[in-house]
Amino acid sequence: MKRIVPSLAVLTGLAFVVGCGPGSGEAGMGISVMSNLMRKDTNLRIFLDSHQGKQSALKKGVTGYSAFKVKEETTCSPMFKYEIIEAKKFGFIKHVTMSVYPKFEADFSDIADYNITPRDMNNPDANMKPGVEYDLSNLGKDFRIMDRHDKEVEKVEFKPGLDYMLVFTVAGDKSETTQIFFKTK
Repeated sequence: MKRIVPSLAVLTGLAFVVGCGPGSGEAGMGISVMSNLMRKDTNLRIFLDSHQGKQSALKKGVTGYSAFKVKEETTCSPMFKYEIIEAKKFGFIKHVTMSVYPKFEADFSDIADYNITPRDMNNPDANMKPGVEYDLSNLGKDFRIMDRHDKEVEKVEFKPGLDYMLVFTVAGDKSETTQIFFKTK
């Protein structure tokens, strides 16, 4: 929050200067920046090793979107937690899933290193719960972890020094998927 306030001040100043300049459309651009900053992208908060994925306020203001990123490096088997900001907006939650993709060349692989689902996909009570911290190296018997070869494995173990993209989905009356980028130590 300490970084967002100065970024908002700079963008507000930029919006004011641009909005007051001569020419058509410049005021609209300033309003667009402010509109981008005010728009809520997600109803989820994701944490890896207690570090929250955050957006760049500057990039979000200018382009309308900024990917979520955990700035601190994580362990190779991090702790995972998610929070729902407004639970009533999801309604009934059928299932919660996670896939993690390694960086491959200049982009991310199309094949997930790990797919994590509840073992009983038909039981909504078997999902990962918001506010609970899960050890990805020891999820236990209630979850299924499939590797990139579609083989079930006992734990998540990332390679050190690599960039990853975590795709987290809450499927419900109103579903949401969010991407979080992170790097391992």
